[in-house]
Amino acid sequence: MKKFFVLVAAMLALAAFAGCGGRDDVLRIGASPVPHAIILEYIADELAEQGVIIEIIEFSDFALPNPALHERNIDVNYFQHRPFLDLHNTNSGNNLTYITSIHIEPMGVYSQNLTDLSQVPQDGRVAIPNDATNGGRALMILETAGLLGLTEGIGIRATVHDVIYNPLNLEILELEAPLVPVALGEVDIAVINTNFALGIGLNPMRDALFMENVDSPFANILATHPDDANSEAVQILVNTLRTDRVREFILERFEGAVVPVF
Repeated sequence: MKKFFVLVAAMLALAAFAGCGGRDDVLRIGASPVPHAIILEYIADELAEQGVIIEIIEFSDFALPNPALHERNIDVNYFQHRPFLDLHNTNSGNNLTYITSIHIEPMGVYSQNLTDLSQVPQDGRVAIPNDATNGGRALMILETAGLLGLTEGIGIRATVHDVIYNPLNLEILELEAPLVPVALGEVDIAVINTNFALGIGLNPMRDALFMENVDSPFANILATHPDDANSEAVQILVNTLRTDRVREFILERFEGAVVPVF
């Protein structure tokens, strides 16, 4: 059976689905290009041998895969962590469902000009993602790194308004997550999601000035509709992903920048 891989730019992704309900014998999976799509490509032949043909639709914009899943333009997505999914459901009224956790991508602090966080200057500029969960996550990392302090107990809900200790008077720039690495040359430091860091050749194990602990709760997950969670195709996908073979591939391919959680 033929394997289909459809690679589309994020801003065109939803338009590409218009009027196209997809094939009934294909499991359509929305994924970030790196590392999610790479991992899925690795298991595509093995899935086909079990009767599951996958179509990988790549998204570079975090805002698109959950609406695409809700509208059934895709069957499963693989790009987000559980807090991001929960926030989407709360804000949208949708009930997309967590299936399983696959890996964690420790978020890192990067710089083009500095070699140590002790070099961050007074009035320095910091870029972080602007979406609610990853923005709060980035601020928590900056707090752990000792660069600022947040309202006690705020955790992932933190926004720039919760910064109550800022000894360097850092200017915090909130950008869409894909644009944070693009701004790296314009700021002193940037807190970048690992999938976007890998996309520009940065490896958190090698290049980050500071890295989130790998026991972070932000494992990347598979999500789908509640009535599809126990379907045979989805369960074959889960069982094929969570194997020693895939674990070894992830560790070798991404050199520790992506850590399996199974």
